[in-house]
Amino acid sequence: MHASVTTTVGTTDDMLAVAGMVGESMLEWLRELEGFAGLIMLSDEQTGTTQVVTFWEDEDVAERSRVARLKLRDRITATVSVEVLETRPYAVSFADLSGFRPAPH
Repeated sequence: MHASVTTTVGTTDDMLAVAGMVGESMLEWLRELEGFAGLIMLSDEQTGTTQVVTFWEDEDVAERSRVARLKLRDRITATVSVEVLETRPYAVSFADLSGFRPAPH
């Protein structure tokens, strides 16, 4: 499994609500891409940073969708006025989210 991690920074006003709406919009689009395996968004209200982690079946499928994903990322970040600090690829060496239940906000 492969992951792509994008770090953004922006305003902390309604950050969790905005991140939730962005995540829902992204998820709808990402589900259409070959090899997409999941999405997690981690937000820090104190610093205004969000980590957007997308999961892919393997590095090859992640690479094939990279250009399209970067275009989507740039459109979304411009819309919600956040700055992209970096996007980096990672190999997923271990994952277990079987007990994950997001808290309502």
